[in-house]
Amino acid sequence: MTKKEQLKKDLDKITKSIVTSLQSFEFCYYLNYPKNDNELDKKHLEYITKSGFFSFSRYALWRLTILELHKLTNDKKETDKYNLHHLLRKLKKDGIYSSLKVDGLKINKWETELKKQTESINQVSNLRFKLYAHTDNNYKDIIKNSELTLKATEDLINVIVKIIFEIYLIVYDTHFEFKPIYERKIVRKIISDILSKKGSDRNKVIGKFIKNANKKNYS
Repeated sequence: MTKKEQLKKDLDKITKSIVTSLQSFEFCYYLNYPKNDNELDKKHLEYITKSGFFSFSRYALWRLTILELHKLTNDKKETDKYNLHHLLRKLKKDGIYSSLKVDGLKINKWETELKKQTESINQVSNLRFKLYAHTDNNYKDIIKNSELTLKATEDLINVIVKIIFEIYLIVYDTHFEFKPIYERKIVRKIISDILSKKGSDRNKVIGKFIKNANKKNYS
């Protein structure tokens, strides 16, 4: 196996985590801030908050996002073998992928970009253990009370995506497109359909009540 092929195997593991975190985050973001044309959809937010299923889904997706980000950014040699810190070390002059001759200045730039995300990475690590320890059923305030904001999470994901995108471009001269399988608008459509159905059912009940009331009054 060539070094390029070996690196591709490492990248495949990493990109799977990235796509999973992206997908989870996309859905999680909408369930926290449902928007319609950049305006907060209060009707959707109210339904999501009151819904046991969607409030739990919001928590579960946040948990999955954090777990995948922790795998990608945890800089411990004995754990999480496929992460960005290990990968960048492998690309250096003394690394196993040194023969691929990735510019050292470029690697330093990627390391600097990751270093700027140190606070968010540390918060991801802390949250990972907090979410594992979370045992009660109050899921609604998990993200609201988190030290890591959704915006900071999005910024961290963008840095990770940018680095891997550039590695693909440099080593394989190809564009690797990172995007979730399903977009936030899918969740919006599901909730819109539910609310539409609820409204339709309510109108049918009201219509039936009025019809029966009229029969009793005028028959």
